[in-house]
Amino acid sequence: MQEAYVNINSIPTHIFTWGRWIEETITEKEIVICITGNPGLPGFYTEFAGALQKELGDLPVWVIGHAGHDDPPEASIREVPQLSGNEELFNLDGQIRHKIAFIEKYVPSDVKIHLIGHSIGAWMILQLLENERIRNRVQKCYMLFPTVERMMESPNGWVFTKVAMPVYSVFGYIFFAFFNALPVWLRLFLIQIYFLIFSIPRHFLGSALKYSKPSVAEKVVFLADDEMARVRGLQREIVERNLNILKFYYGTTDGWVPIPYYEQLKKDFPKVDAKLDDQKIAHAFVLRDSKAMAVIVRNMIQQHRLG
Repeated sequence: MQEAYVNINSIPTHIFTWGRWIEETITEKEIVICITGNPGLPGFYTEFAGALQKELGDLPVWVIGHAGHDDPPEASIREVPQLSGNEELFNLDGQIRHKIAFIEKYVPSDVKIHLIGHSIGAWMILQLLENERIRNRVQKCYMLFPTVERMMESPNGWVFTKVAMPVYSVFGYIFFAFFNALPVWLRLFLIQIYFLIFSIPRHFLGSALKYSKPSVAEKVVFLADDEMARVRGLQREIVERNLNILKFYYGTTDGWVPIPYYEQLKKDFPKVDAKLDDQKIAHAFVLRDSKAMAVIVRNMIQQHRLG
């Protein structure tokens, strides 16, 4: 595994790679790129992507998070712009431009891309396919637990808009500022308690600590709020135009993408390549089911590799 912060659209962006670094010459004909969900900290995806690359063996796997969701170390000379006055960099449109810039800079035009989109990353993939230069490079898209429609109407969307956002708007910044004023050991201790309660592996402590920074948390919430406003009806025309390169994977316990969304997709597009999970894998699969999901995605990719 290799990692570094690189400037994409003038924003320091944390990139993780397995098999080949982004600045190395790509000799393979295909590559796998994973676009994260929200929070877009790629550190949460290291176990999944590492296991996937091990399963595939010969394909590089890269993970890119979202602009502003992973600040570089304090000692770094690179700084992420503040949210205020730079909203266009961190909303959905800004995140899409961010992914286009990354692909166009680091992926040669003759290399085919297997695009993985988790949660809102799947919606971003639909927008990327509207860019002809990107569309021509795509071999297949794997839409995992895809929040591509009716986010606000979902059970979790209702909780976010009716409960979480009002609470955050009043107490959020104060809470995160207070939390980050605590000694590091105490913050880690409190996060460990949370992890213990919810059975989250300890190796995500570093990513969780980054997520708790006020400058990161506000961008995560800002993007989530934009998702609620923008991700409404399914973009049927985009799905129909790209049906042959889209593969959807839905969960059975998903509060963001309930089973009726899967059933409606199958009804609207009888020929769609969509599967309902049979292992009770959670929406946030990277926390507990990375290895199981890596095997599932490996099988998907192997079916659609270049001949």
